[in-house]
Amino acid sequence: VDSARAFGVHSTGSLVAMLPYTFPRSARGEVSLSLRGARREQVAVTLDGAPLTDPATGLADLADVPLVLLSSATVSPGSDPIVGGPGAAGGVLSLKSGTGGIISLRTASFGDRLAEGAVSLGGADGRLRIGASHRTAQNDFAFVNASGTTGTAIDERRVNNDVTRTSVMAQWQSTRANVTLLGARADLGLVGPVNVRDYDEDRSATERLFVRATGQHGGTMLSSGLRAFSLAYRDPARPSFNTTSRALAADIDARRSIGRVLLHAGIGGDRLRGDNDVMQDRRRAFVSSRMAGTGTLDWSGGVRLDAIEGSGALPSFMLAVARSMRSFDVGARVAQAVRVPTLYDLYFSSPQRITVRALDAERVALDAEVHTRWRMAAEGTGAIDVTLEGALVSRTTRNAIIWFPGNFGWSPANVGTERVSGVETRAVVAYGAFDIQAWSTFYRAELVSGALRVPTPYVPTYAGGATARAFRGPLQLSLASRWLGARPYTAGPRDDAYMLPQVALLDVALSVRPRISGANALFTFAFDNVTDRAWQSVRGFPSPGRSWSAAFTLTP
Repeated sequence: VDSARAFGVHSTGSLVAMLPYTFPRSARGEVSLSLRGARREQVAVTLDGAPLTDPATGLADLADVPLVLLSSATVSPGSDPIVGGPGAAGGVLSLKSGTGGIISLRTASFGDRLAEGAVSLGGADGRLRIGASHRTAQNDFAFVNASGTTGTAIDERRVNNDVTRTSVMAQWQSTRANVTLLGARADLGLVGPVNVRDYDEDRSATERLFVRATGQHGGTMLSSGLRAFSLAYRDPARPSFNTTSRALAADIDARRSIGRVLLHAGIGGDRLRGDNDVMQDRRRAFVSSRMAGTGTLDWSGGVRLDAIEGSGALPSFMLAVARSMRSFDVGARVAQAVRVPTLYDLYFSSPQRITVRALDAERVALDAEVHTRWRMAAEGTGAIDVTLEGALVSRTTRNAIIWFPGNFGWSPANVGTERVSGVETRAVVAYGAFDIQAWSTFYRAELVSGALRVPTPYVPTYAGGATARAFRGPLQLSLASRWLGARPYTAGPRDDAYMLPQVALLDVALSVRPRISGANALFTFAFDNVTDRAWQSVRGFPSPGRSWSAAFTLTP
């Protein structure tokens, strides 16, 4: 997080966008993530190992996690049921809490203002860290609407696109117990897609609460958690559309190591409620074991069994092996994963829903990869440090839960098979006061239902990104670019008329790190989308063009 701030990063969403192989999606103030050709609800998000995912939607809104809370973010593409549990079909984003004090202020285009801070208190017996983040933004920007109902491109301005978001957190850490509390409230304008302006006055208010407590009892680690979420949707023009939904998930689990075997088991339950008698209650339980070893081959593996009310017993496994040979590493991994239908799948995927279909759980029948890495380490002054890596990947999912726009019931259905195969590459070069990393992906992602074969929506065939930075004393000049190939935006046969065009984005930042009264300071001046490209992360929701920001961060 500290190094990312010098690139102009100001939120967890923009932090994740800098990681290789990631595809963040944003619309109506929400930020979610796709990995390795997976849909965004197939990615698990954890904070210090605990799930952040909202049980009602299967998503974790990264916009609700303040950057001041974190020290690092790690992305792991590929199914991992042992770490992520149900829902980790496409990968896991692991967020780690930070330590110490920090203050950060930011001002930016479109009325964007951010203030956040944290302080640590305590001594040898334990440490209390408390913090808060508050952001407001108008977010009304000019754009060219070429998707309106008039058939003519016209100049417009986004309206009712504002956001007010407040997050608070508290953490207690000691040798015997850890407790984390994260609360967030967001008030958003829900501007509609550019070709459907009937929803431009809609508003929403969301509230989230995450509590996790962990303690040691003998040789067993006990944890309990609570996740609560509420959404109030208001349509001033059509009050009959007003809805309020609430979700509550509670769980308790235990871990214990016996030799090289780590045993993990837990129970929990979800209580989901919406207006008009919409509800979903379910009990959950799981047991898993994991082992790891070193030798000629480094290996790790595990099995997991989830028992979820309404979906039955769902087994899965993971096995990974790797071998290091001086500067050359090779490895392979195979895994399975599952994802159970959520309340969003059943009721809220489309406002035109006519029927509620019974849905089976998704099952990743096989997720496999073969990867390699080569490194030439720097030796002596003026040497170059080079790392090259690549992976061949493949995933087959049965009973994928997909909403096909335009089908009679306007409701998701289980598709026979979803297939993803591709190649991932990455290079990192460091030379003195300069370093650069670049990555690329090629994915063939498609849905197969009988004789019908369609591309998975929003998965680009080709994509890539790069970051570069140069240092001189306390100064740093950095560049961050991202390139997305053409992306289908509807679950239908491949057709250029239903593709978002390819786009290349470039961000530039200048930062300086002086010392102020014994503390480390960081001043950052950044320009995003400096080439002023008009583009859309989600069809119908344009992104702003060129923007600027100025930030100050102080770390005692």
